[in-house]
Amino acid sequence: MINFFGEFRFSIDEKGRTALPAIFKDKLDSMNEDTEHWVLTKGLEQSILLYPIKVWQELLSYLSTRLNYKNEPDRAFLRYFIFPAKEVTVDKQGRFVIPKNLLDHSKIVKNIVFLGALNKIEIWSEEYWEGYISTSSDQISSLISKLDDLSL
Repeated sequence: MINFFGEFRFSIDEKGRTALPAIFKDKLDSMNEDTEHWVLTKGLEQSILLYPIKVWQELLSYLSTRLNYKNEPDRAFLRYFIFPAKEVTVDKQGRFVIPKNLLDHSKIVKNIVFLGALNKIEIWSEEYWEGYISTSSDQISSLISKLDDLSL
């Protein structure tokens, strides 16, 4: 099972290109997983989600048995999460391009933050990430109490 964690700061160039933190690529490589093919899609709170291709395919398989296109909330979910998804290729230097629609969604301009989030990676505008952290300190106490319930 893939478990990403950690916070890493990078920049993005004028073409929308950035580098995947080597630790994430190395984690997949050590598990003999595909390190070249990934999927980007919209996340919550103006983030972007980056999935290894295998995890994305497993997620699609799971969702295809659970979602009903005739159900309006399911269609809304598909339109938000699945429709904007884009497969990207990480080159030999570890670089990939974030599509413009996802850059616009996340308000990314120059500096970004990669956050390991278990089986996926969140990508944030550094500015929005700093703002989110500073305004969510009240919620952290409640999150910590939930960790107690999990015996962590």
